[in-house]
Amino acid sequence: MNIRLLTACLLVAGCTVQTDVRIQTQDTQARPKLVVGITVDQMRADYLTRFGAWDDVDSPATFGEGGFRRMVEEGFACRDHHFGYAPTYTGPGHASIYTGTTPAVHGIVGNNWYDRAAKESVYCASDTSVRGVSNDGLDGDGSVLGGSGKMSPARLLSTTLGDELKVATGGAAKVFGMSMKDRGAILPAGHAADGAFWFYGKERGQFISSNHYGEALPDWLQDFNSEGRAQALMDEGWNKLHPDDVYAQSLPDNNPYEGAFKGELKPTFPYDLNALAEENGGFDVLKGTPGGNTLIVDVALAAVKGAELGQDDVTDLLALSFSATDYVGHRVGPHAQETMDMYLRLDAELARLFDALDDLVGPGAWTAFLSADHGGANVPSHMASLGMPADYWKPGNLMDEVEELLQDRFGFTPRDQPWILRQSNDQVFLNHDLLHQRGMDRNTLARFVAERCAPHPGLSKAIAACDAPALAATDPVVARLIRGHRPGHSGDVFLVPQPGWIDYGRTGTTHGSAFAHDTHVPALFLGCGVPHGETFNTTYIRDLAPTVAQLMQTPYPNGTTGTPIVDLLNTRDR
Repeated sequence: MNIRLLTACLLVAGCTVQTDVRIQTQDTQARPKLVVGITVDQMRADYLTRFGAWDDVDSPATFGEGGFRRMVEEGFACRDHHFGYAPTYTGPGHASIYTGTTPAVHGIVGNNWYDRAAKESVYCASDTSVRGVSNDGLDGDGSVLGGSGKMSPARLLSTTLGDELKVATGGAAKVFGMSMKDRGAILPAGHAADGAFWFYGKERGQFISSNHYGEALPDWLQDFNSEGRAQALMDEGWNKLHPDDVYAQSLPDNNPYEGAFKGELKPTFPYDLNALAEENGGFDVLKGTPGGNTLIVDVALAAVKGAELGQDDVTDLLALSFSATDYVGHRVGPHAQETMDMYLRLDAELARLFDALDDLVGPGAWTAFLSADHGGANVPSHMASLGMPADYWKPGNLMDEVEELLQDRFGFTPRDQPWILRQSNDQVFLNHDLLHQRGMDRNTLARFVAERCAPHPGLSKAIAACDAPALAATDPVVARLIRGHRPGHSGDVFLVPQPGWIDYGRTGTTHGSAFAHDTHVPALFLGCGVPHGETFNTTYIRDLAPTVAQLMQTPYPNGTTGTPIVDLLNTRDR
């Protein structure tokens, strides 16, 4: 019975009802023909406001009309969007966006981590059972591509948006992932994708894959690789997009807080990429320049055309990751002119992408969503020069000191059997085998280590992992740590650096913490099924996948712990 008729009948009968059921004016909600997921590596939320996504469009210092500005003026923006976990690295970030959950569930707890079962450090996308695939075909013995091609999503323990889309459509949907980084292509694409492609710059300058996705590259990608686009971008070099005065909000072009390319006397414009190539990995130098972002848009459009994405009634998914923004942030930090120019040029590339999607798929027929895999800290040496509380900390000396205390307190051990196996991802890994041999309680040792580490001036706190669940109820930072922790792949003690303190060199910056400079990132939606609006209610990275699944009308990834962004979905036209 129609809900309005039912309500009327009940009222006539003397009954009072309250209902929040929304009445649709259409039988079904339109589904996009193509969904484009965009991850901007190391993009902080404040870049949108600093570079003018909401400012006067006539200012030359702002984004143009067709990229980021189009997303905020025509689409939906989540203004308080965060990672609800730590550590905040590239691998976990990409996995979390497309699985709708956190490292505690999907298993990608870092870019690299110590695998206790294997007794070695492992990489998030490595897989020795597969071989690389290039224009030359399958790299059978690994002699050409080496480890660069031995990659797959085997370590990802949950499904992705693309995986569920493939199952829901009986395999009819097409799913691809593309990035300059292997992990940026593979983890979003997922297990059942038609392809994941990443850039191989040594001598070749082409996109490669592994035979997890097929024994040969698709014809359209082989054609693209043969066009020489990478060399053309090398020849263009990198100069400023605008006159010098546009960059006045940034630091001077040559400042003590930014690093240089290898072989470069000083980090200043213009950049002769061909001259830098020999000492910077050949074509890999493009990864840290706007040319890397241009390549991603180029290959994405080649995929839309060559694979005929968005050309039927079955929704397709294209996952794009722009890595150049991360490389430049690591090298020069968030306030360098290079960083500003990188984002102004990325904005133009997004506009080119969106215009092409309008032409190839049709206005209103595609949906895009954009976020980041993590943010990035201010350069501590820059902040310290302004009198702000930021600095550097080096965990190595601290671990040596604590190991000596452990030897004194719990007994001496052979040199090859220390109490502390390693420190990584801001966590301490204890020697469980040694503890078992000595019949010692793991939690006792973990608490001892945490107590000895806590007074270090670079640390906000140090916590035994066994005590974290109880503390999480009142400490939001600890709650984030738990969502990023997985037994067997994570440590026994959490080390929490002070806000703004990093373990890094004196130039450029890094990320990984549970604080806002690393957790606060953009979340933008545009296109089919997306209303115009914004919300200041807090949303999380794990909420993106269930929200997009609602737009596609497909099942959630099987490990989903996030919830749909109701402020977006409830304001759509009904």
